[in-house]
Amino acid sequence: MRNILAAFVLMALIACNKSNSSSSDKIYTAVYEKSMAIKDYHTAITALQFMLIADSSKQAYLDTLPELYAAVLNYPSAEYYTDIALKTYPTSERFLQLKALCLQQKGDVDHVLDLYNKLYASTKKITYLYQIAAFQFSAQDMEGAEKTLKTLDEKMGNSKDSVDFMISETEKQKVPVRAAVFNMKAYMFAQKRDLPAAKKYFEMALKEYPDFVTARQNLMQLMQGGRQQ
Repeated sequence: MRNILAAFVLMALIACNKSNSSSSDKIYTAVYEKSMAIKDYHTAITALQFMLIADSSKQAYLDTLPELYAAVLNYPSAEYYTDIALKTYPTSERFLQLKALCLQQKGDVDHVLDLYNKLYASTKKITYLYQIAAFQFSAQDMEGAEKTLKTLDEKMGNSKDSVDFMISETEKQKVPVRAAVFNMKAYMFAQKRDLPAAKKYFEMALKEYPDFVTARQNLMQLMQGGRQQ
């Protein structure tokens, strides 16, 4: 009789725990969905972490964390969860891009370039060639950047591809890759003090994409600097 009573008590406790767990999961899911809808990524991350504590097998939630941490500029955590994701999806373009972004924030030049070269080799997307040139340029590897831009000239043709171009620390603009390439060339000529060539390529960038904020600002600065000399 005691054993039967104990069994009933145990079954009741299990049922209660399952009910509580199910209720909590619904709450966290609702919080996550609401947070994503209003772009409150910090709260969304917290909700996901609670859901994963309750059930670590939820792969879709685990795979969402790298991008969320990157969105709030927490790159160490983004890299941690990206590395976990890459164990499951070693050739994923999405996660390799995130890994490159995290390495770029750390200033790991060699590994960033290696990743972008692998991404270009596997996808043949010229946007990755542009990323390579941009990173070489920011690292002051002008010779490498010029070689990559030469390859881009040969490959891009009338490409309609676009890249995300940062116009401030928090704001970006989607720009046709051809316009972005012309802008980079112009900037390199400006650094060499070849102002006519710089002006030509800034104007080419704006002809390609008249709403190109950075190219317009660069051209205005170039013209103002030329008038002051």
